[in-house]
Amino acid sequence: MVDSYNLASSWTENEPVSTHGSRVLSLASGTLASRFTGLLRVLVLAWVLGFTPLADAFNLANTVPNMVFDLVLGGVAAATFIPVFVERLAVDGERKAWQSISSVVNASVAVLAITSLLAWFLAPQIIQGFTSMQHGRSLHLTAQREVAIQLLRWFVPQIFFYGLIGISTAMLNIRSRFTAGAWTPVVNNVVCIGVLIWFHQVEPSPTVNSVISTQHLLYLGVGTTFGVALQFLFLLPSLARTDLFRLRLRIDFADPALAAIRRLGAWTLAVVVANQLSLYVVLAVAFSLGGSGPVSAYTYGWSFMQMPYAVVVVSVLASLTPQLARFATGQDFVSFTTRLRFGLRQSLVIIIPCALFLVVLGSPLVALLLHHADLRHPLLAGTVLRILAAGLPGFTVFQLGIRGLQAMQRAREVFVLYAIENTLNVILAFVIGRHSIAGLTGSVVISYSACALLVLLVLARHQVSIWSELWSIHVRRSLLASVLSLVSMTLVYSAMTATVGIGLFERFSASLLCGLITYLVVLLIGQSRQRPQSKEHRGASTHHHR
Repeated sequence: MVDSYNLASSWTENEPVSTHGSRVLSLASGTLASRFTGLLRVLVLAWVLGFTPLADAFNLANTVPNMVFDLVLGGVAAATFIPVFVERLAVDGERKAWQSISSVVNASVAVLAITSLLAWFLAPQIIQGFTSMQHGRSLHLTAQREVAIQLLRWFVPQIFFYGLIGISTAMLNIRSRFTAGAWTPVVNNVVCIGVLIWFHQVEPSPTVNSVISTQHLLYLGVGTTFGVALQFLFLLPSLARTDLFRLRLRIDFADPALAAIRRLGAWTLAVVVANQLSLYVVLAVAFSLGGSGPVSAYTYGWSFMQMPYAVVVVSVLASLTPQLARFATGQDFVSFTTRLRFGLRQSLVIIIPCALFLVVLGSPLVALLLHHADLRHPLLAGTVLRILAAGLPGFTVFQLGIRGLQAMQRAREVFVLYAIENTLNVILAFVIGRHSIAGLTGSVVISYSACALLVLLVLARHQVSIWSELWSIHVRRSLLASVLSLVSMTLVYSAMTATVGIGLFERFSASLLCGLITYLVVLLIGQSRQRPQSKEHRGASTHHHR
């Protein structure tokens, strides 16, 4: 019995891991390309609009479609579509399952269309809600709000296309097709970069007053939305090669898949509402701070922080989610725990050094990329990035734990965890965030880090204990190498004093190179010490069997 169990465990742990690794590599390459072009998009946006009231109006208006999409479908789709679709395919078989999937898809498209229409009409009220904490009725503030409203109305169709992208990606993922979903954002980013460069040619020094109600502002809005539409269209060839032909124009409100999504989606929708309320408070408080583009500083800092998270963790989660859903459906919590531990280990060994790198070099990185290599004055975006980076490991653990609970369809517990996290975030935003962007960003980091420990406790209650992975040999080795790398980077960075131009670039490069060499040397030393121990252990095991 023991030998059979070990054999089964060996197959469960080893065989799919190679497949999982190749999928993660494929996903990571696509995600890296999309994030790299997304980074270029941020750089071009900062170059064209700077840290100005116009940039804040653009970034605020461009954030709203994502928030509304998450409210009406995005959060529900991410948390429920793949587990429910996998369950229907396992229980009902292909033909009946695709009838259920058709009902879900058609109902979702109808909701997206209605929501987009409502958002277009309610654009003035939405922008007013975000800017209500900014007191005063100056002509400048009025113009900024009007530009944000005009842009939002041209950005509203993004809600519909983001929904189609989310549905399409879920359909591809249940067939273990991940590449298209990872690569198509590149199309969106390239289009938006082109639109921004064109805008710079026709409006070299734009302000809210100079662009309000102009054709150039209209083209900026339409062009940005066209990028999202094109991203969806580039998914169609992959869909056509899978199961797109199985979809039918039908909505059966009594269908078990719709019933399951309504049941799970009620809690998930509550989660999304809590998340968006928290984001609303953060953006509204940031807008109320005034000064040199605090909303843009937070947006850019968050984008930079998301780069390593998206390339590593999002790729791991996208590949793991269908597997976790299958294990949860089959009540195989041993394999479920093994997979989740593997995903956590994969994520942390890369996220930890990335986080410490951004803590030390976040400000010069922002100066080089967004401020024309000028670090003579403190940069808001650099401050945001460094603080967010400190919370990146906690954010990673929290998101992995949440995805595990979602795969088990524990929607109520996911809601409770997010409610705690968002409540803590909102309280801290008003207590420590009303006076500085650093305090506001710190409220986000503290809330995620505290709830990361809480989500591990909740998982353990369901026989999914992944605590040990936080202190596994791989994570310990990465942490030690990262800390020593941090020390070396800090020493080199402090020894040099340049704050502008090529001198700042040399200071940044020297610090980065020294940190990277230190990290690799420590890793190699750790691995070389482990090999003799592993051989010794195998030899002892062989002698014991003899």
